[in-house]
Amino acid sequence: MSRRGFALLAVLWVITAMTALTGAGLIVARLGSLTTRNRLLLARAEWAREACSEILSARFAADAAVRGLSLVALGRGTWCRASLDDPAAKLNLNTADRDVLVTLFKSLGLEPTFADSVVVQRRRATIYDSQQVPGIDSLTAARLEAFVTTRGTGVINVNAAPAEVLRTLPGASEEAVFIMMRRRTARPLQNAEELAGALSRSSRAVFLNNYAEFVRAAVFAPPQLVATVEGGINGTSIVARAVLTVVPVPGRLAVIRRESE
Repeated sequence: MSRRGFALLAVLWVITAMTALTGAGLIVARLGSLTTRNRLLLARAEWAREACSEILSARFAADAAVRGLSLVALGRGTWCRASLDDPAAKLNLNTADRDVLVTLFKSLGLEPTFADSVVVQRRRATIYDSQQVPGIDSLTAARLEAFVTTRGTGVINVNAAPAEVLRTLPGASEEAVFIMMRRRTARPLQNAEELAGALSRSSRAVFLNNYAEFVRAAVFAPPQLVATVEGGINGTSIVARAVLTVVPVPGRLAVIRRESE
């Protein structure tokens, strides 16, 4: 009887082990199936993202005023969208002089000491986010978002920057700022000489005294743009995203830097 009992127990253990192994195998197979599915979906999302880059470039070639794509349906449940930002519309924290930073911060009602914090931080390392700067919390960073950047060449686009940023340009009187803001809605300014010609005698004298510094700090078209492109699949949370630094050239946007996520 003891031998039969032992045999029965052994059989039960074998059945239990086989059941566990079968369950584990099914789990592994299911995980493998889900992994394969996610890889396929991610590949489709990446395809959608790359398609979005080409669509954005083509539309920009047709109209240089294009600054993004709303949701585009690409078929078979795929979609894409994009935004195109001009870093020259903001003040670059990594390149702006301290006095320029003080001018901006004062105009925004912020403490000028933030300028010293920026200068100290960039001596240590390149600033990639305004919240890296000591003293700038998330609320202050959100307030600064429309006026500062850590990208671009450091020049300011006269035809895109807000008034607070335009006031930091050398020789930019309130009259000059008013003209720069007003002209962009009709026919954007083409060069510094055109701006000088639109000023009154007193404002022109101030502007011309700072002319050399102005033309070094200002541009009238974006030298670079930053494109954020995304692709995804309907019904899933999978999104393929890339940030592209591009240079506008005749007929297309030339990519000079790519940051994929």
